[in-house]
Amino acid sequence: SAFSGGGCGTREQREHPLTANILDPVRCTVVCRGAAEMLEHVRWLLEEGEALGLPVVRVKNKFSSESSDEYDGYRDLMLCVLYSGERGLRLICEIQVHHFRLHKLKLQMHK
Repeated sequence: SAFSGGGCGTREQREHPLTANILDPVRCTVVCRGAAEMLEHVRWLLEEGEALGLPVVRVKNKFSSESSDEYDGYRDLMLCVLYSGERGLRLICEIQVHHFRLHKLKLQMHK
């Protein structure tokens, strides 16, 4: 249901559901043994995602030298896929592809 707080919020906030601001309510992690395996998973999803009903709509490569300062040393590959379900449901879902060593470090850092 849409936000209907009377005079509360902006007109845009009143006309759209609060959930319109959620970008990735579903997230999963794929842990790989090395860079080649990571690229194999990403390539497969880029090639087969559409046929599976999960087209890739965004790729973020945190290994890129362009993003080296932006993520404070953290590295992974992140893909956003579009899931379309019944009654017009559409969700952006995030798939994080990790190297096992960096994933292990991430788990230790988030304890």
